[in-house]
Amino acid sequence: MALEVARLRARLERAGEAGELALAWSELGFWPGASGARCPSGALTLRQVGGVGPGRLGAGGMTDFAGLGEQRPVCVDFTERDGLVASMALVLGDRAAPLPAEWAAGLAGMKCAPLPGAAAVNTVRVHADGGRLFLDGSGPDAQLAAVCTNEAAVCGVVFRDGDGPDCHVLVSRTDLEGHQLVGIRRAAGPLSNLPQRLPAGTWLVWPGGALVPVRDGSSPAVQGSALRDGLGRALPHKPASPRPLPVRRRTAVAVAGAKGFTVVAPVSEGQRTQGWGVGVPDGGEGVTVSYRASPLSVTGTFTQQPASPPYRSVLGGVLLVDTGTITGSAVGAYVVPGEAGTQPSVFAFGALGSDKGIGPPPFQVRGVALGLGWNSRLRLPEDVEAVADFPFLVALDDPGAIGGAGGDPVEVLRTLTAGEDPWVRPAQDEAWVAAGLAFSCFDTVFGRALAAVQTGPDLAIALLGIGSAELPRGASKKFAKAEIAIEAVLKPKAGEMRLSAALTPASFVIDPNCRLRGGATLSIWYGPSEQAGDFVLSLGGYHPNYKVPAHYPVPTRLGFDWDLAGNVTVSGNAYFAVTPSAVMLGGGLDVQFHSGMLRAWLTAGVDALIQWKPFAFDVGIRVRVGVQARVKILFVTLSITIEVGVSLRVFGPPTGGEATVHLWFIEFTIRFGARRDSADDRLDWEGFKEMLPPPDNLVRIHPGPGLISDGAVGDGSDGAWLVTSAGFTFTVDSAVPITELYLDSANAPTERGDRFGVRPMRETGRTSTQRVTLALEGAPVLLSAWDAEYQRTAVPQSLWGTGSPGQLPSPGGQLVHEQLTGVRLVSPAAENGASTGYISAEHLAFDPMEPGTVPLDADAEPTGPIPRRLPGGEAIGRIADTVDAPSQRAARSALADALTTAGVDLGTLDQALPGYVRASQISFTAAPLLVPAG
Repeated sequence: MALEVARLRARLERAGEAGELALAWSELGFWPGASGARCPSGALTLRQVGGVGPGRLGAGGMTDFAGLGEQRPVCVDFTERDGLVASMALVLGDRAAPLPAEWAAGLAGMKCAPLPGAAAVNTVRVHADGGRLFLDGSGPDAQLAAVCTNEAAVCGVVFRDGDGPDCHVLVSRTDLEGHQLVGIRRAAGPLSNLPQRLPAGTWLVWPGGALVPVRDGSSPAVQGSALRDGLGRALPHKPASPRPLPVRRRTAVAVAGAKGFTVVAPVSEGQRTQGWGVGVPDGGEGVTVSYRASPLSVTGTFTQQPASPPYRSVLGGVLLVDTGTITGSAVGAYVVPGEAGTQPSVFAFGALGSDKGIGPPPFQVRGVALGLGWNSRLRLPEDVEAVADFPFLVALDDPGAIGGAGGDPVEVLRTLTAGEDPWVRPAQDEAWVAAGLAFSCFDTVFGRALAAVQTGPDLAIALLGIGSAELPRGASKKFAKAEIAIEAVLKPKAGEMRLSAALTPASFVIDPNCRLRGGATLSIWYGPSEQAGDFVLSLGGYHPNYKVPAHYPVPTRLGFDWDLAGNVTVSGNAYFAVTPSAVMLGGGLDVQFHSGMLRAWLTAGVDALIQWKPFAFDVGIRVRVGVQARVKILFVTLSITIEVGVSLRVFGPPTGGEATVHLWFIEFTIRFGARRDSADDRLDWEGFKEMLPPPDNLVRIHPGPGLISDGAVGDGSDGAWLVTSAGFTFTVDSAVPITELYLDSANAPTERGDRFGVRPMRETGRTSTQRVTLALEGAPVLLSAWDAEYQRTAVPQSLWGTGSPGQLPSPGGQLVHEQLTGVRLVSPAAENGASTGYISAEHLAFDPMEPGTVPLDADAEPTGPIPRRLPGGEAIGRIADTVDAPSQRAARSALADALTTAGVDLGTLDQALPGYVRASQISFTAAPLLVPAG
């Protein structure tokens, strides 16, 4: 181990005097995920230290452990070899305060499902010696043992509750095969008689060796330094993800109670009572309703819970469905109002699934889900890291999961509706709807997707999903596994759109110890948002020196962590990001070797930050190689470290840089080109103009409602608008902030904006003016009579702010808000006069008729049949009945034959005219007059 005995003795002596000792787990170098899992600070901190003496390499005292709520007595002792700490033994215990076995398992970095109260130990001993960790505990009725090696991590618990038989529980951190369990098998104790294969999770060992899964309840996940990467470094806590490629089990499940386990198993077809059934669930709270008609089985349990004001109670429960090939569950609640004026709240969600899938192999549907809430609010995941833990998405993976093992309605309602920030809560005048689909492609790629819409003040439209694949599928040894969580959220009222994706901790490549990580996000703020105009695209995070604004999401670094045989670790990372003012990218590689008294390392990295308004760049490259050896000469241990490194930094414009060389204990820097602090990075006006949009787009005019045509009209004036007299709207906006805006030829501005800076030129207090005029057929139009809506938006700080152009704006200051950039003008309503006004003779002119026979004689008598108006809709009905009647078809055919005989080519004719029948029924706006034909 890395800690020298001499240094440890000195610290123990000081601790004996000061009464406090702190030892970081990373400093000791013990197995990743060791006892530090229960130390929130990542260190073993002893208070009231005692027992320190010349003959003892250790101490005792009191310490705080996460999840216990009070200090506990601890003794820690070390052994030495070659002047270094070789192993550590930690004893924790207090007979007056037993320790739950599931908590003690967390000392080995494992998450154990809740166990009965009898599974408690008084004393726990932890022994760590480099690549291995052993844990054992004992109590009046329980024994505990755990072993962690490079191959596996397994914990066993044996306990007895009263006069009942012994209960045997096994916990595994990962899926283990027989060859991985060889180094863990023991002749006796909780880890004896291990099965040939042990899946990840908590299992009750049934008589005969069968494994029954133990229901995972609400016990806290192992946090802090228990979650570590391949280098043994603490990882941030993330919600536990569902298994990427699950297999739904309609098998037994063990549920821990106050007195032992209750095993819930599906009954056989022969045991099922057909028809309806009503009963009382265990505990007597609620009612159970069931219906069975083979192969259909439906069972439901309903209960009541108290609610917070202004509501009186919550009525809800779980419904389970099984058809033999399809299983499913549903959960819902009705919240009863308790005060006048409060509307009831209701929500329901259900999911159906099938292991085999429905459809052709290229795309099979394995599950569907639907939910809705009225006067209800659905909380969406805060970020993509929490998507895998969203309960409705989990239900798509396993419909029974939303109801918990055994369909406990109390646990369901607590999971969804209890706590300070529940997933579903009552909310007046709000509603939500959600629909999801679970599917597979070629039995290789498995996915779950859920779309949700939440109405109300926080209107949100979201698409959540998880996709996973592993190669080869179904094999005991896998070469790659990828699980990606995706989140797309649109909040129209908040003016925010976000698209994010992230790899889950289950992802690896080549070897299960080569873990993949990373995330990506695209966020855009617009309209009503305070950050309107801002955006960010990030893959793997940001430049180390970039100060990230508070509203920016921070994705996990893209990279991998590979633990090779325990003594070689390789870690790599990369990132890329684009903001309104800069682009940044970089990456790094870290290789570590540790064996006995020899340690070696290689680190390399590159980081680039490029600012484009104005253009500036800062690129750094670094490489370091080192080796450290400890040599023991008689009673003295010498530590020799040799490290060679070089770093290069280039910046501009103007271009300059510096190179630093590190050789053992010598380091020197060589500078070249321009100096960073002496460069004048301001632009002149000609240089700044190149950063502005083209002149045609610097000020834009947008015609709106009321526009008929924007082509050449009237006298041919280019660009004139043809608009309707009912009203017209147009908008003028500018890429440059406006200080004074004038309408028509007025001498005073109708609206004022703020003075602004020109950051690339280091100018401050600048002004700009804009004048808007409108002409109608060459005559000016009085715009002061129009309704004006002035546009105020955010503009880039890098262009129109203040400060040094060579530095990025401060976090949250990338935009200058509330800048006047344009106006929207709406014409006044048309004024209708009381008369037609003057009409000239030209408007009443008519075309003269040539002398000759006039086609109409005013004195002539009417001839022919008199048109008749039939009552009601009889006229339209007669047309519909006769236009395509058989007699009319025959007459048309006879006429066509006669014309063809006369030599007229009629082409192809329609014998039937059903279209005319339909047209006659919908085309007339009034009943027509009819006359007899012929």
